[in-house]
Amino acid sequence: MRKSFKTICVLIFILCCTNLYAGPKSLAGYPWIIMSMPMHCGPLTDVNNALKNEGYVEEEASLGRNKALPDEKVIYIIITYKSKDIPGHIVRTIETSGTGQKCVLHLTFDRFIIPEDIKEKN
Repeated sequence: MRKSFKTICVLIFILCCTNLYAGPKSLAGYPWIIMSMPMHCGPLTDVNNALKNEGYVEEEASLGRNKALPDEKVIYIIITYKSKDIPGHIVRTIETSGTGQKCVLHLTFDRFIIPEDIKEKN
C-alpha cells in the first residue's frame, strides 16, 4: 500500500511539472533550422501597387511576434491575397516592421477549405 501511494505521488508530481499543452512556447523548443526560401521582395508601396494592378485583394492577415510568443512585440505580418481573376489562386506576403520592404512568399493555386469532418479525424 505504501509503495502504491509513493508511485501515485511521483506520477502526480511528474504530471504537474510537465508542459502538457501545445503552443508557441513548445513549438519554439524544437531543433528546427531557419531555411532560406525563394522570395520576391521590393519596396512596400511598389509591391502593394503591383498586387493591386494584378487583381489581388487582401483576404486575411496574421501577426508574427518576437520569439514566437503571443505576448511579445509584433515584428512582422503575413497577409494572404486572393486573385479576383483566377479562382483558388492566392498570394502570401510578409512585411517586417521598420524595413519598408514587402516580400511575396509564395503563389499557390487550387485553394480549398478542409472540411470539418476531415479535421476531426486528424
